[in-house]
Amino acid sequence: MFFNFSFRHYLTKPQKLAIDLQGASIRGFKGRVILVFCLGLLLFGLRSIWGVNTESLTPIIAATSTADFTLARLASLLGSLLWSAIYISFHLFGFAFLLSYLIGIPFKKLLPMQLLMTGLLLLEKALVFLVFVMRGETTSVSFLSFGPLAATFLETPFFILLLNQITLTTMLIIAFQFQFIRKYSDIVQRQRLIWLLIGIHLLMAIITASVGFIPAESLFETITGGGAGK
Repeated sequence: MFFNFSFRHYLTKPQKLAIDLQGASIRGFKGRVILVFCLGLLLFGLRSIWGVNTESLTPIIAATSTADFTLARLASLLGSLLWSAIYISFHLFGFAFLLSYLIGIPFKKLLPMQLLMTGLLLLEKALVFLVFVMRGETTSVSFLSFGPLAATFLETPFFILLLNQITLTTMLIIAFQFQFIRKYSDIVQRQRLIWLLIGIHLLMAIITASVGFIPAESLFETITGGGAGK
């Protein structure tokens, strides 16, 4: 017996997805995975081209030549595309692997759930990007996260970036994952499951926030040998 996988049908029905996965094989899943990766690459690429998270490159145009700045922007674009692939793989395969290891649900059975959650994360980023474009400006924090609130009373950049990873979408994802896992595995200890999901999301938020502190300028200077115009 087979069933067709679609975002629209299962995004609000985690328990039905769990039931269908227990009694039938899925169709159309690989195509959806490819679609999510393609849309993710497109979204991150457009964000980089428009200038999201490229503020650190601005001093380059003042200190070096236009050619250096162009190379820096190209390097930033390639980095964004690479980060897109890592980000999607991280949330799709990495999270499913962790849950499979900690809870015991087969890895492949968790992938459809995580594909929905990854698509939801990309939808959130697309919404934030759309608002940036409409306003003609960008910020390092999302209005859907705790980042703006944290920036009002915290001075440590890392903690601001960390709280910026905790969004309303994160809460929705935890609720979806909780309902799916409860239905699929009949876990009795609800509180333990909730704290497990929160802990994994916090760990992933810490890793994602840490990436923001990679010294892009130093890496670019190392790659170009101190300047492409030399």
